Amino acid sequence: MGKLQLKKQKNILIKQQNHKKIILNQMARTLITEQEFESQFTLAAGFGDSSPIRFSSKIFDFYIEISPEHRELIFIDCEFLEPILFCKGVQLVQEVDEIIDGDDLFNEVETNVFSESVTFRVCQFEKKIQFDDVIFSNKFKIHNCTVNDASFRNTTFNDLADFWLTTFNKDIIFYKTDFNKTTVFSMARFIGNVLFTYSLFTTKVIFARTKFNKGVDLSQSIISGKLQPFDLQFNFKEFKAEYVGKDDETFQNYVDRDAIIPLVNKVHTFQVLKKAFEDIGNYSDSIIMQREEKRAFRTLTKERANENRINSNNRVIIWSKRWLNKANKWLVKVFLKLNKLVSNKKGDQFILWLNRWSNNYQSDFRNGIWFTLLVTIIFGSITLLFTEAFHNNICFGDYEFNKQAFTKGVRYLFTFLNPTRNLDYLDSLKPTYGGIAYLFDFLGRLAVGYGFYQTIQAFRKFK
Repeated sequence: MGKLQLKKQKNILIKQQNHKKIILNQMARTLITEQEFESQFTLAAGFGDSSPIRFSSKIFDFYIEISPEHRELIFIDCEFLEPILFCKGVQLVQEVDEIIDGDDLFNEVETNVFSESVTFRVCQFEKKIQFDDVIFSNKFKIHNCTVNDASFRNTTFNDLADFWLTTFNKDIIFYKTDFNKTTVFSMARFIGNVLFTYSLFTTKVIFARTKFNKGVDLSQSIISGKLQPFDLQFNFKEFKAEYVGKDDETFQNYVDRDAIIPLVNKVHTFQVLKKAFEDIGNYSDSIIMQREEKRAFRTLTKERANENRINSNNRVIIWSKRWLNKANKWLVKVFLKLNKLVSNKKGDQFILWLNRWSNNYQSDFRNGIWFTLLVTIIFGSITLLFTEAFHNNICFGDYEFNKQAFTKGVRYLFTFLNPTRNLDYLDSLKPTYGGIAYLFDFLGRLAVGYGFYQTIQAFRKFK
């Protein structure tokens, strides 16, 4: 106990020291004027000086536009109270060969390519930071930052894109964002939904201990490289998805504007993650992804069945209004009931329901054990109920406990646990009611065998 208390006290002291450092850092931040900021971005300085443009412990309370420079940009421990826009700009690209009187020595070209590295470290962005339609040809890093709102539409990263330990407070869509080199989202936290809509991952993308407080959509991304997940942290209960059916316009608005994840995308996202975990040999986490995939697919099949039933019912109602008179309204009710029986495709839902309760989609062997025992008791009891032996050996006959009959019943259930048992045991029990006991014995063999199979499948997560 003494060692544990010392360890707890040590952890508390470390947290207090870190908190004090954060407070000191914030206290050390000073306000910078717009003139001071712009003085670092003159064309002459940008072309003639190769040293980085660096801002440390500054507070920016004005709107900022940053265009391509010849120098590396570094922001450390800064706070941005207004929006930031990375945009096209005029850049000096080369010296003119022949000097003409009155002319400049350099050519000016408008470009959206940031050829030097851009780094944000321990920064806070209170308003939107926008990187739309720009290209980063060198390293891009946002480390240990807090981002309230960000936009990466049609952004291209031709070198390292690193979002290590950065928190995104709002929903974010990486829309048609090209990650052409190594991409890192290690220990990043997404408070809202994150969608990679039509994003390209050319080489390697790393999600190590990445935290998703809500949902993630990888279904529309193009992964030609390698997806490397590790110890992903989900809040599955908060992973909400919407069913859009056949409404293409709503689907498109969801994934490229509203940051809402369609239900079918949720299914495919977990398929992508399951495959990624399998590729690196992490079968236990791949089973978790498969479980969530099946849960989402089960919901999807229900929604599709409901939609089909509603559409079919509407067609029947329209047809009835056209061709049936008031005297034949009772036919409408008949059609609706028959249509419900025909249009409800329960097969997929039943299979998913069995998977859920027999081994929780291959993720929990305990479900398989309990499922097997339960179907043994149910089908074994029903089979025994239709025999003479049951009525002649009731445990509580004449209000007295019959120990011998109870022992026979337990032995019978253990026999029922063996799906390959011989039928002679049932003949000795003398089936009644036309031999219906044989039917339930057959169904019991199927159910018990299925339970064994599902239990074994759940153990395979540790292969």
